[in-house]
Amino acid sequence: MTKIDKAIVFSILNAILLVTVIFKTVLNFYVFVAVILLLIVSCYILINKNRINIGNEGKKYFFLIKFPLVINFFFLINYITGMNPTKETYCYRAQSSYVGGAHSRQVGKTTYIYLSGNAYEYEYMIRSFFIDYKRMMFKNQITYTFERGIFGLKIRKDFQFFYNENCLE
Repeated sequence: MTKIDKAIVFSILNAILLVTVIFKTVLNFYVFVAVILLLIVSCYILINKNRINIGNEGKKYFFLIKFPLVINFFFLINYITGMNPTKETYCYRAQSSYVGGAHSRQVGKTTYIYLSGNAYEYEYMIRSFFIDYKRMMFKNQITYTFERGIFGLKIRKDFQFFYNENCLE
């Protein structure tokens, strides 16, 4: 397999792991970005001091393919080893978004939600869903099923939408 073939296969694998694993992990977005940036800077320094051998692929290949793959496998191991399921229930409201041009009056619904009590305020992917909005229509309560992985990170394993008249705004 050539270097380009490997890059394509690993890029697709990274994208799949990102959507299926990392987006289901409860992470504070700002802390996650800070840790990733810190790791990138640390790896860059270690590569320049020849502490990390990147072979003949080069820094671009390392930082665009190998580094994300290592991060994704860390989250994959955490996801696979999830145990002790717990359920959490929240009232929610869906986000509205404006569709069209600057003078458009159309308002659409998205699958991004705001939880009661501002729960998981900075965990954006826990409150976003890659589903059809019809599954959420006329519902205002969500029950999450979370597990803890071997690295202690919380994982969203399942969710269900319900209607609850006590959750009316």
